[in-house]
Amino acid sequence: MTKISVNIKIKAVEEYSNGNDSKGFIRQKYGIDELSFQIWVGIYARFGKEPLLNPPKVTGDFRLNLIKWKQENLASIP
Repeated sequence: MTKISVNIKIKAVEEYSNGNDSKGFIRQKYGIDELSFQIWVGIYARFGKEPLLNPPKVTGDFRLNLIKWKQENLASIP
């Protein structure tokens, strides 16, 4: 998988969100793998483009809180 620039991420997600083309067409056009594109579309739909521009930092505390939440909610890794 190649590194996708932030500008391409935003452009691809906005094209899909505006209904211009299908997920498959946009993924192929920009060379984006399916899982990454699904994640970006979900983030954009829920939080807007700010988290795509400035993703949160993953710290040790964040990881510990994530594990605690996972155990409390019986959630799987994905």
